[in-house]
Amino acid sequence: MNPAPEFQAEIPVVLTATITPKVINAVSLDPEARLAEYRQVLQFCQQFAPVIFLENSRYPLERHPEFAGSLRLQVRRFAPSATPERGKGFQEFEMLDAWLATEPQPPVRWLKITGRYQLMNLPAMLAECRRDKDQLLLIDQIHRPQWARTYLFCTRTAFYKSYLQGIYRQCDDRAGDYYFIERVLFRALAKMPASEVRLFKTQPLFHAVAGATGTAYPRGYSQWLVKQCLRHLNRLVDERRLHYSRAQ
Repeated sequence: MNPAPEFQAEIPVVLTATITPKVINAVSLDPEARLAEYRQVLQFCQQFAPVIFLENSRYPLERHPEFAGSLRLQVRRFAPSATPERGKGFQEFEMLDAWLATEPQPPVRWLKITGRYQLMNLPAMLAECRRDKDQLLLIDQIHRPQWARTYLFCTRTAFYKSYLQGIYRQCDDRAGDYYFIERVLFRALAKMPASEVRLFKTQPLFHAVAGATGTAYPRGYSQWLVKQCLRHLNRLVDERRLHYSRAQ
């Protein structure tokens, strides 16, 4: 099937989802509650961009008409991971690899969002991605804990295939946080030229609850504005890593 033109002409949002999770360190495990969150995020994102929805738990999405494919929505289903005990990051990037390996014509660039995270300033984040059309990877990295925030990044497919494909094989949450995807990716990006990877200029504003801890992300405008100002000051001296904040 040929992709809809929107998925090539625009920067689609790639939402990663596991409705029935099999992990060792997640707070929200109820499939129906997770489905409701994914549905809300999906409907929100479709207002601003085409969406590619990736799911890897064999949940019967066909029961829900809002997940039927359309000119603005592509749904891709994948088998559950054979080694879910290696953690959420392992499974998420394993699924991203499987998607790119099986998609006949993947988009040139895409904005990946972990599926239960509602990015309230999505239009501004997409606008930044469009302006920086030659950037290979936009992702927030935190200097002190050596942590890459994998819940949100914008990349070129060619860059992902060249540098990030297969990186999930280094992950194993059972072995400690050194092997979390966030740290594995940080170490991999440290070896790349600075010009290829940089921070978002725009501070993300999420309506979400962290899957591992159940902690709600702050979403007040005043908190966002403070962080946006700090981000601007940070980028005057370092466009690659944030130095003012711990990873969340």
